[in-house]
Amino acid sequence: MAKVKNMIEKDPETHKKNLHPRACLTLVEALHDGLLVLVENCIFFANSAGARLVADNSTEAVIGLNLSTLLHPESQDAFAQMCQDLNAGEKEYVRLELRFLRLDTEMVFVEATCGTTSFDHKSSIYLLMRDISRRKIQEKRIHYQANYDQLTTLPNRSLFYERLKHEIVRASRQHSHIALMFIDLDRFKWVNDTMGHPAGDELLRQVAVRLKGCLRQSDTIARMGGDEFTAILPDMTRGPHAERVASQILDQLSMVFMLEGQEAFISGSIGITLFPDDANTVDDLMKNADSAMYHAKKEGRNGYRFFTPNMQTEALERMQLEKDLHCAMSRNELIIHFQPIVNLSSNRIVGAESFLRWHHATRGWVAPDLFIPVAEETGLIGQITEWAIRLACEQAQGWRELDGFADFFISVNLSCTRCRELSTDDKIPDILRQTGLPPTALVLEITENILMEDEHRAMAMLHHLRKLGVNLWLDDFGTGYSSLSILKRLPVSGIKIDRTFIPDVNHDRETEVLVEAIMSLAKSLERMVIGEGVESQSQVDFLRQRGCDMVQGYFYGRPMGFEEFKSFLYHWRATPTDV
Repeated sequence: MAKVKNMIEKDPETHKKNLHPRACLTLVEALHDGLLVLVENCIFFANSAGARLVADNSTEAVIGLNLSTLLHPESQDAFAQMCQDLNAGEKEYVRLELRFLRLDTEMVFVEATCGTTSFDHKSSIYLLMRDISRRKIQEKRIHYQANYDQLTTLPNRSLFYERLKHEIVRASRQHSHIALMFIDLDRFKWVNDTMGHPAGDELLRQVAVRLKGCLRQSDTIARMGGDEFTAILPDMTRGPHAERVASQILDQLSMVFMLEGQEAFISGSIGITLFPDDANTVDDLMKNADSAMYHAKKEGRNGYRFFTPNMQTEALERMQLEKDLHCAMSRNELIIHFQPIVNLSSNRIVGAESFLRWHHATRGWVAPDLFIPVAEETGLIGQITEWAIRLACEQAQGWRELDGFADFFISVNLSCTRCRELSTDDKIPDILRQTGLPPTALVLEITENILMEDEHRAMAMLHHLRKLGVNLWLDDFGTGYSSLSILKRLPVSGIKIDRTFIPDVNHDRETEVLVEAIMSLAKSLERMVIGEGVESQSQVDFLRQRGCDMVQGYFYGRPMGFEEFKSFLYHWRATPTDV
């Protein structure tokens, strides 16, 4: 290239004495790189490589064309600036990248070295160009893979953070607001588990399309990973604007999705935080939006919540609770309490319900309503429940060896998640075998919510447990919406009348009728009835008269630790209460 440049820059008359013009042209034509010479921005000379680069045409066809007309619009300004700098003599040469829209509509990227010269006694600009299209395509592919989600084509976490930082800088200068939304899909795991991962992927793609349809051109919607999405809404305020967008998103997510020919329904939980009202850094805004989303999910899902300062305090407390829960087992802070279950016909203790309790070293007793959801969300629940069942079975087997308690059983409350883990992995048979407890001496208490997400899988799981010989009881009966319709299909041997009904049976005629109806239905289906929350002799009499099989409650004994319950059993065996 240097030789060509020197040739062109020499005076033509002088050059004729040293090198024949035809030889010069042959050398220029032999170049793999393109060469253009411009006079007043029009192509005055082009070698074959240069003509192919800019127009995919012959050299004769491109002579006289204004180069600006062949450039991509985004290269126009760079080309004009280059010409201005060279013509003004401000620079000896300029290197730049240009894009050409060729006559065959193909886009070509070139790397050009440009300078001034004299060609045929005319002041001109030359361009020595190299095709870098393949490199630019590869760079674009790498950039796309680094910044966009492959499944949904939305910006990914990396690009999202970059754009959020940019919007914060812009909003700071313009004294404007940004609304940041954290969107989490409800029941996405259910779709994956029941319909398969291909259906889950298709759901995410459709969700991405619907989310983009709810936002403006200036907004950014990104996929953070899994079923989590985020949205940046510049120039938004807390008023109707952010609320309108959140409501529109929820409406779109609640509409039916068609996945592989099947209908699927989900919803969304959205957390919203504002810059600069709530925070002024990327990390703090993300924490705020996540906290607000968690509250929306906690309050029933399919809703949105704006961040409030107290959420941050709750989030920090919950984070600390999560850390402490990880250490609770190793510190022996988790305990099992037992509440007696009495057979009303024989007036004897026939079993006990086990309750998981946490006595924190500094907090004291931590309510199950606080730590059980944390255990489920962090994945600790399987490990904790397996430990709890094992310990309860060990204690129950020991009590069965006492005189008069050979048929003693233990009941354990199970959520859908815990029940699935323990039955699928066949951990319950291992526990029973290792502790020596007969399967019939273990009762697993479930709720009708177990059928809400995946009825087919849940029913298969319950039947598997029944085949093992384990008894199933339906807990909290009467509080759900579908109790009467599902009772016949559930493979349960007993139902527990929820404690909220028992205290009112002697004071509320409607509750009395309802309890009688529940017991009548259970008896007709040959299910045992267990009343819980019994607190008085009159309640015991009411339940006994109507054929209730077993009861439990404070009237007989509160949940108590192992040693206290053991003493309670000895005392009961020696002097059973005549009730």
